[in-house]
Amino acid sequence: MPSEFPALPPEWGLELSAEQSRKLSAYAAALRGMSGRLNLVSPSDLNAIETRHIADSLAGAVLLRRLVPAGGTVLDAGSGAGFPGVPLAIALPGLDFTFCDSSLRRFQFLTWTISRLGLRNARALHARLGQWKGPLYSAVVQRAMGQLENILPQCLNITAPGGYFLAWQTAAQVAADRPAVAAALAAAGGAQAEDARYSLPGEKEERHILVLARKG
Repeated sequence: MPSEFPALPPEWGLELSAEQSRKLSAYAAALRGMSGRLNLVSPSDLNAIETRHIADSLAGAVLLRRLVPAGGTVLDAGSGAGFPGVPLAIALPGLDFTFCDSSLRRFQFLTWTISRLGLRNARALHARLGQWKGPLYSAVVQRAMGQLENILPQCLNITAPGGYFLAWQTAAQVAADRPAVAAALAAAGGAQAEDARYSLPGEKEERHILVLARKG
Protein backbone atom coordinates (compact mmCIF):
# COMPACT_ATOMS: atom_id res chain seq x y z
CA MET A 1 0.00 0.00 0.00
CA PRO A 2 1.07 3.66 -0.44
CA SER A 3 2.86 5.62 2.28
CA GLU A 4 1.20 7.06 5.33
CA PHE A 5 -1.40 9.80 5.02
CA PRO A 6 -0.25 13.37 5.90
CA ALA A 7 -0.78 14.39 9.52
CA LEU A 8 -4.02 16.10 10.49
CA PRO A 9 -4.17 19.24 12.67
CA PRO A 10 -3.64 18.15 16.30
CA GLU A 11 -6.53 20.35 17.47
CA TRP A 12 -8.92 18.04 15.62
CA GLY A 13 -8.21 15.35 18.21
CA LEU A 14 -8.16 12.57 15.61
CA GLU A 15 -5.26 10.14 15.71
CA LEU A 16 -4.90 7.65 12.86
CA SER A 17 -3.12 4.33 13.08
CA ALA A 18 -0.51 3.40 10.49
CA GLU A 19 -3.02 1.04 8.87
CA GLN A 20 -5.67 3.75 8.66
CA SER A 21 -3.29 6.26 7.13
CA ARG A 22 -2.16 3.69 4.56
CA LYS A 23 -5.78 3.01 3.60
CA LEU A 24 -6.42 6.73 3.17
CA SER A 25 -3.36 7.02 0.92
CA ALA A 26 -4.50 3.99 -1.08
CA TYR A 27 -7.91 5.60 -1.50
CA ALA A 28 -6.32 8.82 -2.76
CA ALA A 29 -4.22 6.83 -5.24
CA ALA A 30 -7.33 5.00 -6.50
CA LEU A 31 -9.15 8.29 -7.02
CA ARG A 32 -6.25 9.69 -9.04
CA GLY A 33 -5.95 6.54 -11.09
CA MET A 34 -9.65 6.15 -11.93
CA SER A 35 -10.99 9.69 -11.89
CA GLY A 36 -10.26 10.32 -15.56
CA ARG A 37 -12.46 7.41 -16.65
CA LEU A 38 -15.19 7.78 -14.03
CA ASN A 39 -15.25 11.57 -13.51
CA LEU A 40 -14.85 11.19 -9.74
CA VAL A 41 -12.90 14.33 -8.85
CA SER A 42 -12.42 17.63 -10.66
CA PRO A 43 -9.10 17.63 -12.58
CA SER A 44 -8.12 20.82 -10.75
CA ASP A 45 -8.43 18.96 -7.42
CA LEU A 46 -6.35 15.90 -8.27
CA ASN A 47 -3.20 17.31 -6.64
CA ALA A 48 -5.10 18.28 -3.49
CA ILE A 49 -7.22 15.19 -2.85
CA GLU A 50 -5.67 14.53 0.55
CA THR A 51 -6.43 18.02 1.87
CA ARG A 52 -9.40 19.33 -0.08
CA HIS A 53 -11.46 16.15 0.01
CA ILE A 54 -10.14 13.49 2.40
CA ALA A 55 -9.06 15.75 5.28
CA ASP A 56 -12.22 17.81 4.81
CA SER A 57 -14.24 14.60 5.19
CA LEU A 58 -12.30 13.60 8.31
CA ALA A 59 -13.25 16.88 9.99
CA GLY A 60 -16.52 15.19 10.91
CA ALA A 61 -14.95 12.14 12.55
CA VAL A 62 -14.69 13.52 16.08
CA LEU A 63 -18.29 14.77 15.89
CA LEU A 64 -19.59 11.34 14.88
CA ARG A 65 -17.48 9.64 17.52
CA ARG A 66 -19.10 11.86 20.15
CA LEU A 67 -22.66 11.83 18.84
CA VAL A 68 -23.13 8.23 17.67
CA PRO A 69 -22.70 5.28 20.06
CA ALA A 70 -20.52 2.32 19.11
CA GLY A 71 -22.31 0.11 16.62
CA GLY A 72 -24.42 3.01 15.37
CA THR A 73 -25.31 3.40 11.71
CA VAL A 74 -24.26 6.24 9.39
CA LEU A 75 -25.58 6.96 5.89
CA ASP A 76 -23.50 8.98 3.45
CA ALA A 77 -26.25 10.59 1.37
CA GLY A 78 -25.13 11.07 -2.21
CA SER A 79 -21.67 9.67 -1.59
CA GLY A 80 -20.35 10.24 -5.11
CA ALA A 81 -16.65 9.39 -5.08
CA GLY A 82 -16.94 8.47 -1.39
CA PHE A 83 -16.84 11.82 0.41
CA PRO A 84 -17.20 12.02 3.32
CA GLY A 85 -18.15 8.37 3.88
CA VAL A 86 -15.04 6.44 2.88
CA PRO A 87 -12.56 8.47 4.98
CA LEU A 88 -14.98 8.42 7.93
CA ALA A 89 -15.42 4.64 7.68
CA ILE A 90 -11.65 4.22 7.71
CA ALA A 91 -11.27 6.50 10.74
CA LEU A 92 -14.25 5.09 12.69
CA PRO A 93 -14.26 1.28 12.49
CA GLY A 94 -16.73 1.08 15.38
CA LEU A 95 -19.56 2.57 13.30
CA ASP A 96 -21.49 0.93 10.44
CA PHE A 97 -21.48 3.00 7.21
CA THR A 98 -23.66 2.91 4.11
CA PHE A 99 -22.52 4.84 1.01
CA CYS A 100 -25.60 5.74 -1.03
CA ASP A 101 -25.53 7.08 -4.58
CA SER A 102 -28.03 7.12 -7.44
CA SER A 103 -25.32 6.74 -10.11
CA LEU A 104 -24.65 3.13 -11.06
CA ARG A 105 -21.09 3.99 -12.12
CA ARG A 106 -20.30 5.56 -8.77
CA PHE A 107 -22.05 2.78 -6.86
CA GLN A 108 -19.78 0.31 -8.64
CA PHE A 109 -16.72 2.39 -7.75
CA LEU A 110 -17.79 2.51 -4.10
CA THR A 111 -18.34 -1.25 -4.06
CA TRP A 112 -14.88 -1.78 -5.54
CA THR A 113 -13.35 0.66 -3.02
CA ILE A 114 -14.90 -1.16 -0.05
CA SER A 115 -13.43 -4.43 -1.27
CA ARG A 116 -10.07 -2.93 -2.22
CA LEU A 117 -9.59 -1.25 1.18
CA GLY A 118 -11.07 -4.11 3.20
CA LEU A 119 -13.72 -1.95 4.87
CA ARG A 120 -15.68 -4.45 6.93
CA ASN A 121 -17.85 -1.70 8.40
CA ALA A 122 -19.16 -0.36 5.08
CA ARG A 123 -21.52 -1.22 2.24
CA ALA A 124 -22.57 0.57 -0.95
CA LEU A 125 -26.19 1.17 -1.90
CA HIS A 126 -27.57 2.14 -5.32
CA ALA A 127 -30.66 4.22 -4.50
CA ARG A 128 -32.29 7.65 -4.66
CA LEU A 129 -33.01 9.53 -1.45
CA GLY A 130 -36.33 10.75 -2.81
CA GLN A 131 -37.52 7.15 -3.18
CA TRP A 132 -36.18 5.92 0.16
CA LYS A 133 -37.66 2.71 1.55
CA GLY A 134 -34.76 1.64 3.72
CA PRO A 135 -34.04 1.84 7.46
CA LEU A 136 -33.48 4.93 9.57
CA TYR A 137 -29.91 5.80 10.57
CA SER A 138 -28.25 7.05 13.74
CA ALA A 139 -26.67 9.80 11.63
CA VAL A 140 -26.73 11.00 8.04
CA VAL A 141 -23.80 12.89 6.51
CA GLN A 142 -23.77 15.04 3.39
CA ARG A 143 -20.89 17.02 1.95
CA ALA A 144 -21.71 18.36 -1.52
CA MET A 145 -25.29 17.96 -2.73
CA GLY A 146 -26.50 21.45 -3.58
CA GLN A 147 -28.86 23.69 -1.65
CA LEU A 148 -29.27 22.68 1.98
CA GLU A 149 -32.98 23.52 2.07
CA ASN A 150 -33.59 21.00 -0.71
CA ILE A 151 -31.68 18.05 0.74
CA LEU A 152 -32.36 18.71 4.44
CA PRO A 153 -35.92 17.29 4.54
CA GLN A 154 -34.86 14.06 2.84
CA CYS A 155 -31.83 13.59 5.08
CA LEU A 156 -33.70 14.23 8.32
CA ASN A 157 -36.49 11.95 7.12
CA ILE A 158 -34.08 9.00 7.05
CA THR A 159 -32.45 9.95 10.35
CA ALA A 160 -33.76 8.09 13.39
CA PRO A 161 -35.55 10.19 16.04
CA GLY A 162 -32.88 11.55 18.35
CA GLY A 163 -30.27 11.16 15.60
CA TYR A 164 -28.27 13.73 13.67
CA PHE A 165 -27.77 15.07 10.16
CA LEU A 166 -24.27 16.51 9.58
CA ALA A 167 -24.06 18.98 6.69
CA TRP A 168 -20.70 20.31 5.45
CA GLN A 169 -21.00 24.04 4.65
CA THR A 170 -18.76 26.89 3.56
CA ALA A 171 -18.39 30.09 5.58
CA ALA A 172 -20.30 31.99 2.89
CA GLN A 173 -23.21 29.57 3.07
CA VAL A 174 -23.46 29.82 6.85
CA ALA A 175 -23.17 33.62 6.83
CA ALA A 176 -25.94 34.06 4.25
CA ASP A 177 -29.50 34.88 5.24
CA ARG A 178 -31.27 31.61 4.48
CA PRO A 179 -34.91 31.68 5.61
CA ALA A 180 -35.64 28.68 3.38
CA VAL A 181 -33.21 26.57 5.43
CA ALA A 182 -34.82 27.60 8.72
CA ALA A 183 -38.27 26.85 7.31
CA ALA A 184 -37.22 23.45 5.97
CA LEU A 185 -35.59 22.54 9.27
CA ALA A 186 -38.71 23.44 11.27
CA ALA A 187 -41.00 21.61 8.85
CA ALA A 188 -38.85 18.47 9.06
CA GLY A 189 -39.01 18.40 12.85
CA GLY A 190 -35.37 19.31 13.36
CA ALA A 191 -33.25 21.81 15.25
CA GLN A 192 -29.67 22.98 14.94
CA ALA A 193 -27.66 21.40 17.74
CA GLU A 194 -24.18 22.61 16.85
CA ASP A 195 -22.04 24.56 14.39
CA ALA A 196 -18.61 22.91 14.32
CA ARG A 197 -15.92 25.15 12.83
CA TYR A 198 -12.54 24.11 11.45
CA SER A 199 -9.87 25.00 8.91
CA LEU A 200 -8.05 22.66 6.55
CA PRO A 201 -4.26 22.23 6.78
CA GLY A 202 -2.55 25.14 5.04
CA GLU A 203 -5.76 27.19 4.75
CA LYS A 204 -7.08 30.13 6.77
CA GLU A 205 -10.68 29.93 5.51
CA GLU A 206 -13.11 28.75 8.15
CA ARG A 207 -15.37 25.85 7.28
CA HIS A 208 -18.45 24.51 9.05
CA ILE A 209 -20.27 21.29 9.78
CA LEU A 210 -23.83 21.99 10.86
CA VAL A 211 -25.19 19.37 13.25
CA LEU A 212 -28.95 19.17 12.83
CA ALA A 213 -30.86 17.02 15.31
CA ARG A 214 -34.07 15.19 14.55
CA LYS A 215 -36.38 15.58 17.50
CA GLY A 216 -37.21 12.33 19.28
